[in-house]
Amino acid sequence: MPAASDIFSDAVHDFARAVADNFAQNVSASPEDQLKPLAGGLIRRVCAAYVNGAVEYRSEVMPEDVDGRPDLGFTIDRLLVGLVELKAPGIGARAERFRGRSREQWRRFRNLPNLIYTDGAEWSLYRSGELARRARISGDITAGDIREDALPNLDALLRDFINWEPIAPSTARGAAEFLAPLTRVLRDEAANELARADSPLRRLGDEWGGLLFPDLDDAQFADAYAQTLAYALLIARFEGAESLSPDAASGALQAERALLSEALRLMEVPV
Repeated sequence: MPAASDIFSDAVHDFARAVADNFAQNVSASPEDQLKPLAGGLIRRVCAAYVNGAVEYRSEVMPEDVDGRPDLGFTIDRLLVGLVELKAPGIGARAERFRGRSREQWRRFRNLPNLIYTDGAEWSLYRSGELARRARISGDITAGDIREDALPNLDALLRDFINWEPIAPSTARGAAEFLAPLTRVLRDEAANELARADSPLRRLGDEWGGLLFPDLDDAQFADAYAQTLAYALLIARFEGAESLSPDAASGALQAERALLSEALRLMEVPV
């Protein structure tokens, strides 16, 4: 494998120094939160050189009692291409070996089609639960340590990550199989929201449940809601939505699809 470029090597070394400086501070803080801007900045800086288009990322802040979505989502020209889940340095990135809450989280995330796990030192790229690439660039990233011989492996991993393109299904069955894993992720998120008494989805569940689904429990309603969202987004695309943001997709649905439109609008409500 060829050596990593000087640009890539500089970016990784800058990342390692930034991690070391951050973790040298004598202030108690969440390790994963400290990695968000550092890992996000590294991936954005490197991947911007690999694609035509604007590479950006966003992080989501979820309530502490919700084991939420992956920490970072990367986009090219505002279209989501991959997700990153961060772990505290020293935890590693071998999701298949996790235990406890991390194992449960992996159960929920493993269906995602383009997902990186990293603790800064070790990086693993998963495709729908299967390991695609792995790179360990450091023995102790908080000390700024870098393994030069491992940099080409991380370079290849990030190239695969940012250049991922889904294979478009050509049949209805293929579309259903492609959407099923992502719909399961939505279902699990909906189930978490239904457990919160002050959640907008909880209120919607009470309203819709009594009117449309009187015999469904919360788990069944979460499943029905996730399938409704997936169907609504699909219909919005067919009806001309240029963006699948909740607001744009909702606006693309015609008046007779008011129920689907309401389901999409709820996605814009902060939770």
